Amino acid sequence: VIGLHVMGANDAVLSIEHVREIRRYLYNHQNGDGGWGLHIEGHSTMFCTALNYVSLRLLGERMDGGEGAMTKARNWILDHGS
Repeated sequence: VIGLHVMGANDAVLSIEHVREIRRYLYNHQNGDGGWGLHIEGHSTMFCTALNYVSLRLLGERMDGGEGAMTKARNWILDHGS
């Protein structure tokens, strides 16, 4: 997602359906503490949480979107040293 954004190719490669499913997948694998791990069952790490948060924002998610998931992720990042 980040690479596509840098190349300006998001819209050329990702359909609206793809974007919706990528967002759904990421939300479904968010840990209860608001972060993401290196794999589905991994504990939350700054690297993975930041990458997923940025990816969701680049896919058009609002700062307060995802029914609270984005706020939880941002709080996790801030609580763990930004």
